[in-house]
Amino acid sequence: MYAKWPQGKGWDDFIPRTFWNVAARGGIADGVGLITAFAHTQTPGAEAIVYEFEGAWVPGDEPKQMVTYHCTACHLDTFHDSGHLHENTGPTSRRWAARQARQHILSAHRDGVGGTNSACRPNNGEMLRVVNAAARDMLGTSGNTLPDTDDAYCATKGPCSVIRELRAGVRPPVYRA
Repeated sequence: MYAKWPQGKGWDDFIPRTFWNVAARGGIADGVGLITAFAHTQTPGAEAIVYEFEGAWVPGDEPKQMVTYHCTACHLDTFHDSGHLHENTGPTSRRWAARQARQHILSAHRDGVGGTNSACRPNNGEMLRVVNAAARDMLGTSGNTLPDTDDAYCATKGPCSVIRELRAGVRPPVYRA
């Protein structure tokens, strides 16, 4: 039929957007849910999870259907690591996100977790410590504004919090709205 899935809203009248997660078939919502997960080869119990969600590119922007992956070994934030977050415009977007998740896992297998050439590089809260120190200086407080570790921040404000709600079958709030 088509060599490539047509992109753009003009095609929606002719070819309906299809989602892996459809509310009519028991999904959380159209385009909101877990797609697949790949077991991490280097960190036991960790995985790269591909998921669909509603989010905004910039806080306060118009929410869009998005798709990305999240590695629970390094807690990569795909909003700030360019090229890993996509508007969910059709099957090609979901395949691309799954491909990137597999490449992330393969990189960890080949170069190790935390290696200089590895895509799986936990930063062990370095940026959070810098932000907390700057916030303490600016606000004149003695406590931290954000959690001290990447996994704690991710669990409360990041992709892990979205994935936790998706696993529970609850529609998460729009990310970065």
